[in-house]
Amino acid sequence: MADFLTIDRNKLENVARKGSAVLVQRLTLRTAAIAATIAPGHMGQTVRPIFKGSLANPVGIVMVDHPAASYVLNGTRPHEIPAKPGGVLRFKWKGKVVYFKSVQHPGTKPNNFLWKAMLAAKFNG
Repeated sequence: MADFLTIDRNKLENVARKGSAVLVQRLTLRTAAIAATIAPGHMGQTVRPIFKGSLANPVGIVMVDHPAASYVLNGTRPHEIPAKPGGVLRFKWKGKVVYFKSVQHPGTKPNNFLWKAMLAAKFNG
């Protein structure tokens, strides 16, 4: 599943106006570069810029093509993680190997690194 942050001239009031394809391209490249550095884990390796539209109506897209992207960007509620049928979950806890049929995950806070990257790119360049 891929998640997108679309940068277009209507949403960036002072950056992208008619004939501003170069500005949209620069902002998109800068946003993608920042997002790649602040994304957690290996997710940054899946960030890439995409350009669409025309010279008169340019659109820049920063795509994250990672299966966990939406969970990182939006966070998760507390939830149960069950073992596969007939199996168990195995991990180390307090220095010992433990086994469970299921565990309660506490959930995660959203980390909208795409939005943070866009703001950093917009105001730092």
